[in-house]
Amino acid sequence: MKSKRLLTLLVFLTLIAGLSAQPGYAQTQSDIQLESVSLQLLPEFNRPSVYVIYEINLNEAQPLPQELLIEVPAEAQILNVLNFTPQGRPVELPYEESQIGFWKDLRLSPMAYRVRIAFQDPNLVRQGNERQYDLQWLSIYPVTALSVTVRRPLGASEITSQPVLNALEDLLEGYQYYSAEFGTVPAGEMFTLTLSYTKDTGAFPALPVAPAVPIDDAAQGRTPSPVSVILWLLLASVAIMIIVTLFHLWVRANLADKRARIVQGVGILNPEKQFYFCHECGMRSRLGDSYCCNCGTELRKPTPFDQSRNM
Repeated sequence: MKSKRLLTLLVFLTLIAGLSAQPGYAQTQSDIQLESVSLQLLPEFNRPSVYVIYEINLNEAQPLPQELLIEVPAEAQILNVLNFTPQGRPVELPYEESQIGFWKDLRLSPMAYRVRIAFQDPNLVRQGNERQYDLQWLSIYPVTALSVTVRRPLGASEITSQPVLNALEDLLEGYQYYSAEFGTVPAGEMFTLTLSYTKDTGAFPALPVAPAVPIDDAAQGRTPSPVSVILWLLLASVAIMIIVTLFHLWVRANLADKRARIVQGVGILNPEKQFYFCHECGMRSRLGDSYCCNCGTELRKPTPFDQSRNM
């Protein structure tokens, strides 16, 4: 580790010497001051690495645009570089990168005083359940206020660090944060922070789920309860049965009416196929009788014209 830091410092001094040799560059860069730098670390956020965010605020007394040279680890995978307008709107900031030793230099020219650089750092040492990570900040500009914030991964033990970070209350349910202010950091001085913790990969607690808005009967997308589904099915079945029964009764009534009309029509057209009652004794005759079987009186049979008129 000491040899790596020594080599890093040698590379850094070589870089400074090369930049100083460029006319006008050293004077311009020496005037740049970083008002505040916030280093935010999220170990094992969504990969087996460390998600790192640099929040940099420039001194507003210096004019812009201004070319900056920011160092990140050589293995860093840059995710985005943003420049925030005075209204807080993020804008993609173009940059050029070049690797020098253990560092990757990002050249950018911000138009506003707030810059954010996000990248994945794969230099997280994982040995079984043990985890260790060394954060290194190296800048050619002086920093007025340097701060570090670390979020403990889910399922991890308490994080120990050197220098020591202060544990904060849970800002989000299920997460623990650590933070510290380290004050000024001179240009060319390396700041190092070592993190250590353990994590059992076989036990990964689930985050509690809470609704974004209160859930009531009017909430969109709510799944009905099984009891209400069963009640709706029963009501639908009863309604279908009632409809089928009414339809059946209507069909039967229509058939009966149609049959009666047919029989009545047959009787009108064929008087000999009708039953008659004797006008003397009231006895009902049989089919085809012309005389009463009781008193022998001749039966009076109406003609089709009389029957249709009486109806």
